[in-house]
Amino acid sequence: EELKTYVKSLIEDGPEIADAGIYVNEIEEAPSRLQRFMSGGTKICHFENWRNAAFLGSLFHHIQLNSPTNVELTTWDLFHGHMFVHVSQLGNGELKADMGILFHAREFPLELRRDRIGKVVPVGSPAAGGPHDVRIGTKCSIETDDYYLRNYMWLLSTNQVVVLDTHSPDIQGIIQNKEFHTVGSFYFKQVADINYFPPSSLCGEVHKLLSAANAAEEEVKTGTTKQLQQVNCNGEANAGVIQKGGAGYQERKHVRRRSVTKVLERMRHNKDHRWLAAQVVHYISHTKETARHIYATPLAMLTSPSLRIKEALKGVSREIRRLDRHALITLQSMIINTDEPRHPRLEGRIPRDAHSFVLGEIKREQKRRDDKREKDNEKQYLKLVSMGFKPDHARQALELTRSKQTGLYSGYKAECLLQAAKAEYRNAELIKKFGTKSYDLDFVLEYQRHAFYADSTLRAIRLDAKEKIGPARAGEKVAKLVAAETHEKWERLRKRREMVVKLLEAKGMSQKSDRLLHSSL
Repeated sequence: EELKTYVKSLIEDGPEIADAGIYVNEIEEAPSRLQRFMSGGTKICHFENWRNAAFLGSLFHHIQLNSPTNVELTTWDLFHGHMFVHVSQLGNGELKADMGILFHAREFPLELRRDRIGKVVPVGSPAAGGPHDVRIGTKCSIETDDYYLRNYMWLLSTNQVVVLDTHSPDIQGIIQNKEFHTVGSFYFKQVADINYFPPSSLCGEVHKLLSAANAAEEEVKTGTTKQLQQVNCNGEANAGVIQKGGAGYQERKHVRRRSVTKVLERMRHNKDHRWLAAQVVHYISHTKETARHIYATPLAMLTSPSLRIKEALKGVSREIRRLDRHALITLQSMIINTDEPRHPRLEGRIPRDAHSFVLGEIKREQKRRDDKREKDNEKQYLKLVSMGFKPDHARQALELTRSKQTGLYSGYKAECLLQAAKAEYRNAELIKKFGTKSYDLDFVLEYQRHAFYADSTLRAIRLDAKEKIGPARAGEKVAKLVAAETHEKWERLRKRREMVVKLLEAKGMSQKSDRLLHSSL
């Protein structure tokens, strides 16, 4: 029920408030021994209610015990899932939301490389990171027949786990990596990563149930595997490995899919396995020890301005400097408006007795930014004056082109505006093309917002006077024309240089042609 409430809060209140209601308001570092495996980063949060964490942990065991393939809860196999929320709009305009987790098993196979085109290096070798190689101990390989069955999805609405067949044409659009059969998590609205690293002796006596369940599971899977091997061999003494794309590959692919169906069917009818697996999953989901091994990386929690400040009161000034302008204003508003808090969950993150201190740091940071902005703006003003622009013209142009987001002056924008508006600042080329007519700065600004450069701005003014299409359309039209002209110019230059290179190569001057080619890039 708490997870359903969490999904509802995600839609109604947003991720930050929803996360604040389900996670402990603390950010911790993941254990150093696990950091190189962690999905979602090394900063983690714990669930406020251990039962939620234990339930999510039980899903990992459910997959392990009911998967049609061999799955191990290890650092190289199944240890993480990507939590996401899916929102759809009903016919009556109402929103329907569901939460799910995309699990990735067989995460670090033998063939894992540091990049897509790199070579596979031996496990544990210096090139692979030595003792820090994430593949150490792996039993996974993309060459195994059932490696493609490594993606599992759980939905809150059904409380069921399904295995995704990456060969199915229905999901080809969400395959991130076809070689490693990875269903991409970024195709979903991800809200957190869930990492789970249980010890082999989890929950005391539960390992006995696990052993019994695994034995029953292995008996089911091994029996079917033997049948599969017999079908594959077709009576041949040395069947060997059928290469992808080679003779018999398609036949083997169909056998592979039938084998998975047989395993699932056999597991479904094996009452001993089903009962033992259910007992293990139930036990796991009802013990606090499971929760200790769940490490969540909720995106909204880890990026929340108020929680970041709570975690770094000793370095408040350093943290405040990292906040952008919007985040700084949001934080200041939350502290000042204590009578009308943004939300009780967020308001309680910063102790009231620390409000004055934090507010003082915010004001100091704002003053520091204001002082720096004014200093930078003064430099832009003095630069324009030194270039020969009149002080009042320079100040007016800088104010008109000031950034609305940062409040910073742009000397170059102001220069372009003045050259377009005032004939006295135009060079000989501009005067030759557009004459000596001057305009009001506010009038020219409407065109410059779309055309930018002085030449383009004056072209836009001339075009609008002729076609009466308005500053915006005139500026955009000229901008497109300039882009096309620039592209054509560079194409002519590129062809000319290529022709010169060919002539030099024809005369045996290949080294000189190489230098010319590289200098033109």
